[in-house]
Amino acid sequence: MSSLIRLLVLVSVSLLAISPAVGDDEPDPVLQYYWDHARTAAHQTDPDSSGICYSFTAKTYKRSVAEGGRIGKTDSVVQSYFFCSGDLDSVNTVAGDAEKFEKLDLSYPPVFESTYHLSTFPNDIGGRRFALRIWSDSSLGRRPDGMVVIDRNEYFPYALYLYYPDKSGYRRFTRSFRFVVVDGFVFPDSVWEVGTRLGVFYPESYRLETGISDIRVWQTNAQSEQ
Repeated sequence: MSSLIRLLVLVSVSLLAISPAVGDDEPDPVLQYYWDHARTAAHQTDPDSSGICYSFTAKTYKRSVAEGGRIGKTDSVVQSYFFCSGDLDSVNTVAGDAEKFEKLDLSYPPVFESTYHLSTFPNDIGGRRFALRIWSDSSLGRRPDGMVVIDRNEYFPYALYLYYPDKSGYRRFTRSFRFVVVDGFVFPDSVWEVGTRLGVFYPESYRLETGISDIRVWQTNAQSEQ
């Protein structure tokens, strides 16, 4: 897991180091082509809008981060989730103390439904995985900026790295996702959240690391009615 955290840090630094083009309002037709196809693929493979039922197990670690990046107290919880048509039907705690955690958000924002400026990275070598940098126009209200990695041929997402520049109550807030395809639907199999929450006396820095396993797709609502 530590290697994944280092990767997220490197991605964040890279995103900050690459400045977006200013004054260029015309989208690159090639990048827009990929973005439009990724939007279609995201809709077609979205389990929540497809009317299916599914379940999974999530193991989450919450780590407090002290000065200098030292890891302090660590809590963990294992929970099983069951969804139908995008609604949470049930969640059961298998191990750990769920009361030590705020409500876990394992969903990812519908970035493909939003309008973003798009650019590629200089080290793109034309492989199967295609990374796009995304950033929004601050005059229209800031959405999360970051990077999305899609399949160059089938357009579904591999990974998503998001930085929230204006999240209320936070000095810093990032969320990152890695995805897997199960029975034709895309699910996150890893979710990371890194934040520094502003407090009354001092800020609180933390990391949430969630691994998702045992993803199972059940029958659709339409099938259950037959």
